Amino acid sequence: MRMRKKKNLIPRIERCGDRLVRDPYDRRGRWRELMPQARELRLELGCGKGRFTAGTAAAEPDVLFIAVERVPDAMVVAMERCVAAGLSNVYFIDANADQLPFFFVPEEVDRIYINFCDPWPSGRHAKRRLTHGNFLKLYRQVLKESGQIHFKTDNQGLFEFSVEEIPQFGFTLSEVTRNLHEHGPVGVMTDYEAKFHELGQPINRLVGTMVPWTEDFPTDIRRVRERWLDTFAGGVSEADLGKHVLADGNFLWHLFSWKLVPCLAGDAARQTLAEVPEEEFYLFYNEYPPQGASRVRPISKEEALSMHSPGPLAGADWYLVDRDFTWTYAHTHEAECGPYFCRPED
Repeated sequence: MRMRKKKNLIPRIERCGDRLVRDPYDRRGRWRELMPQARELRLELGCGKGRFTAGTAAAEPDVLFIAVERVPDAMVVAMERCVAAGLSNVYFIDANADQLPFFFVPEEVDRIYINFCDPWPSGRHAKRRLTHGNFLKLYRQVLKESGQIHFKTDNQGLFEFSVEEIPQFGFTLSEVTRNLHEHGPVGVMTDYEAKFHELGQPINRLVGTMVPWTEDFPTDIRRVRERWLDTFAGGVSEADLGKHVLADGNFLWHLFSWKLVPCLAGDAARQTLAEVPEEEFYLFYNEYPPQGASRVRPISKEEALSMHSPGPLAGADWYLVDRDFTWTYAHTHEAECGPYFCRPED
């Protein structure tokens, strides 16, 4: 539901101006200067109207809280709440969560709270979920060793997604519950949480603790496809992506055949693939894999180059990437289309 525009928004924000950090990029590595005696620095992503923000900060006055909120009409209410409570350990940033590594240096943050974020239920929008792997990797860039994510939601689908997703990016789970307030209220609630609790709706919660982790190449086709789209279609509008690539009857390589991103085609693509240095290659089938074939597997460069020869794969769509997804090669089942080679940095 869209929040109603607040009257006198700018003057109200200005009255709380000493709580608003207007230069978060310049604060990188210097947040403790705001409160040198703080024992911890914690972030809240999407503080909303600030009931949780104010309550948690009041309960732990020796902790520095930075609340990140991209909706000024909600943030101003949170700011006023904290000012009215006389809290001096809370500051606010008007920004998106994807900017965190530009605001904080590695290991500058002790804990991140994510409360009742947008569930983005459509699979097409999964990468927008604040517990998606793309965001988890950003959190790893700012959290200290053994830093934590505290996550609450009323959305069961988002919670089940998060329970599966979070451990795959180097976080161990604890305090996992699907009915937090079953035996009475626990901890400080958000405004949404209090409303849902009154309605008898279960609240899900978990804690993720960061552990050492090295990102392996994904073996699940869903993750490979997501990372491929994030890398090579990141700048394409949702409308074009939905219409030409993701809609039923389309193929991933339509990203190139519809000229939605720059790429090489035909002999130029084949020649560029042949010139790629020997490294880790991975083959995956997104559409109609050959019977008995692995959807994702490592492959040698020699084998990859030999796949152009006539044979059982002549009518198949297949894709190649390197380990870090710096380039991709798409072979299509249509003789007049492709193959295509795309390297975003080019």
